[in-house]
Amino acid sequence: MDFNTFFKVGETVVNEYIVKPENTADVIGNTGVNVLSTPSMIGFMENTSANVVMDKMPENYRVVGTKINVEHINSTPINMKVTVKSTLTSIEGKKLCYNVEAFNEKFKIGFGTYEQHIINLESFLDKI
Repeated sequence: MDFNTFFKVGETVVNEYIVKPENTADVIGNTGVNVLSTPSMIGFMENTSANVVMDKMPENYRVVGTKINVEHINSTPINMKVTVKSTLTSIEGKKLCYNVEAFNEKFKIGFGTYEQHIINLESFLDKI
């Protein structure tokens, strides 16, 4: 299947999130660090990237994350808004690559690249 017929390089999605207590470093064991954790920021980036393609995904196909390379460069407190931008930069067979950026209300907080692979959901689940 040629996924270039479903998606276009350059497509971008911007999503907004509010940092909640469950998104903090404190929750994952860094006691007292009540700011957005790196895993939560990455989760926001993964979700936003999936939103770039999900509405155009062929039936019974999904995306799964396979590689991420990001820097988390500024902290974000609870209740602050985080805006994440993801842009599809390449389509190589079943591999999709993105540039991702995250901003809070004051600063850029993270950036990098993210890679997903397109899977046939039924075949994928049969292998488990």
